[in-house]
Amino acid sequence: MRAVVAKTRLNPRTLRHYPLVARSDDPFRACYPGFMAHLRFFVIPCLGLVSLAAAQVPADKSTTAEPLLPVVDYKACPFEGCTFRKWVLIKDVALYSTWKEGRKPVATVKSGQVVTGLTGVHITYEPDRVQVLQPLPKLRLQVGDIILRYMYRGEGFADIWAKGQWRREYDCTFITENDNAGCLRDCAAKVITEGRKDWWVRVKTSEGLIGWAKAEDQFDCMDSLGGDSKCDNLDSPLSPADETPTSIDEARTYFEANRRTPEGKTYDAKLGAEFTQKHSETARFCKESADDDTENFWMLLKLGANGEVTEVLLYPTTKLGACARETLLRDSFSPPPRPAYWVGVYMTVPH
Repeated sequence: MRAVVAKTRLNPRTLRHYPLVARSDDPFRACYPGFMAHLRFFVIPCLGLVSLAAAQVPADKSTTAEPLLPVVDYKACPFEGCTFRKWVLIKDVALYSTWKEGRKPVATVKSGQVVTGLTGVHITYEPDRVQVLQPLPKLRLQVGDIILRYMYRGEGFADIWAKGQWRREYDCTFITENDNAGCLRDCAAKVITEGRKDWWVRVKTSEGLIGWAKAEDQFDCMDSLGGDSKCDNLDSPLSPADETPTSIDEARTYFEANRRTPEGKTYDAKLGAEFTQKHSETARFCKESADDDTENFWMLLKLGANGEVTEVLLYPTTKLGACARETLLRDSFSPPPRPAYWVGVYMTVPH
């Protein structure tokens, strides 16, 4: 006997009126609970993985590591108007073989000497940490974000790093310093931790010695925008008149005029003390080399803007004076009241 399968077409519209009822011997009914159990096991871990992945990606937060330290900037002159040219020492300066660790002392240059700035290196061991107080759309920063500030450039500009991006010579006038100074607009951020930085400069002395010094406000004339004629004249070439030797009569006239002014009297007293301190040994050495020359004499010295000796005239000319003259031409004293300043020292030779 053949089984006859009725070919009945079901209408989708009426399908909902015919609930699916499985008999006890229906194989689908027996397998359905196990199938759903497997399905739940598969779905739940997948949802858990999605939630875990979402939790590990904070919204709008940079995970970029901060720049490695130290950060070194070469050829650095970190302020507005800073220029490598002739500078004047206002303090004694120690020169070293290098700016790096393991450096060795080379020499000490005395206050008043003129050196030539050659180049510089700026080292940031720790940057300033600046906290954002107001949203900064241009930098894509929100309240609480941190800006790292490195080398200062002058006039409120500096190199900064934020959210994985460097901003060189960026206008930082919106930042308030630790002492509540500095902000010129908006005041949208404030320094919370000051960093640690050094600036080393390579200089050449008038004798040709080259070395490195840590710049700590001991150099004058670094700023080409300072408007100081004393500094500007250091790099000015000499005119033909300046190169012409001065006569004794002219030098004496200048010297007498200078010593009659109040500032001239003050400077004479200061120079006399410096001369005695620096050249007592020179006078003793020269006297021994010219022991038969006991004549007293005048030394007239022409000083540059920074106190360097540019000309020495003797009246009268003696062996002892000629000996001392060579040493004096390599020396300098405190800066005089004005450039091309004549002073006089009367040398008494004991018999």
